[in-house]
Amino acid sequence: MRIRTIIAAVFFGLLLIAAAAAQDSLAVSADNPEIDGIVSPQEYSLVIELPKAVLYLNRTREILSISIQSQLDGWVAVGLGSQRMDEASIYIGYVDSGEQVFATQLGRGHGHTDAQVAEPAASRLRENQTGTVLELSFPASAFIPQGAASLSLIAACGKRDNLGSYHSMRRGLEIDL
Repeated sequence: MRIRTIIAAVFFGLLLIAAAAAQDSLAVSADNPEIDGIVSPQEYSLVIELPKAVLYLNRTREILSISIQSQLDGWVAVGLGSQRMDEASIYIGYVDSGEQVFATQLGRGHGHTDAQVAEPAASRLRENQTGTVLELSFPASAFIPQGAASLSLIAACGKRDNLGSYHSMRRGLEIDL
C-alpha cells in the first residue's frame, strides 16, 4: 500500500511539473530581434516547437516580434487576434525564385481574403536549406492591449508557393503574458 502511495505521489508530481512546463509565457524582454529572415539562437525569448515548424516570439514594452520557421518550402503564415482563422489578422507569404510574396489578410470563416489589417513595422521572408522563414514585428499595442493577460494567435504552413493552398500544419495558441 505504501509503495502505491509513493508511486501515485510521484506520478501526480510529474504531471504538475509537465503542466507547468507546458505553459507558454511571453515575458517582456529588453532586446528586439533583427527582422532579417534569419532566426539566430537566443534571438527570441519564447520558442514553441510545432509539427513541421517552430514559432518564435519576443516582446519589449513597445515591440511584438514573431517568426515562424517552416520545415516546408511553401507558404508560412501567422494570424493574430484569434486562435482560429476567422477574424484573425493574417500575415502570409512565400518566396518564389528569390522574390518575396507577402500579403496581409483577414480570416473569414475557414478562409482569408485581402483586407486592411494592422501593418507590420517590419517583415521579411526567406527560404533556407530547412524551409521558409517569416519574421514580423509590430507595435506591441496593436495586438497586446494594456492589461491583457494573453495573446491569441494561429500559426500555419503549406507545401506550395501560393497564398490559397490548404495548410499542411495549423495550430491555434493562447500565449500567457
